[in-house]
Amino acid sequence: MLGIISNLITPLIIAFTALMFFMILKNYTALKDHFHTISHALNGMEVKREVDSLGNVTEYGRKTAADIDTIHSYENKYNETRSACETISQLIPVFPLMGILGTVAGIMSQTTAKDSMAIVGSLNIALYSTFWGLIASIGLKLLITLLNGRIINAVDNMLESYDTTIRTRGILNRIREEQ
Repeated sequence: MLGIISNLITPLIIAFTALMFFMILKNYTALKDHFHTISHALNGMEVKREVDSLGNVTEYGRKTAADIDTIHSYENKYNETRSACETISQLIPVFPLMGILGTVAGIMSQTTAKDSMAIVGSLNIALYSTFWGLIASIGLKLLITLLNGRIINAVDNMLESYDTTIRTRGILNRIREEQ
């Protein structure tokens, strides 16, 4: 049983790494879409054209931010995607643990062996699983940090700035009402 576990761990690590890689890319795409949606909703520009009596065309831009409810619905969708990203990130440390499990199972399966070459051979197989677990963990952590971390930071900053602006407007409106 222990030999089977140590032999199956490495292929499982590789398969789960591929699955996590695609999950990270899918999450990155969704976060990028949320970034563009929220950015446009907060900073959207509408171009107006006016034609005077002589036929001269004048263009000017006017800011048309979305209403608060729309922004909050976009923020809720973003938070769901961000939560999925955090879940994926929390699963990454499982890979070295799987590798260590393969190592321990491989070593334990050979503790009764009388042949020292069999023990050395099992160590090679056992350490191979730890190696791939560490490689998977490091690679996936770098990928999720470099791709998703930058976008999450940008969206969080946009939403924080928006919340500050809304709170400031509310305070100013209350001051005006009191005067």
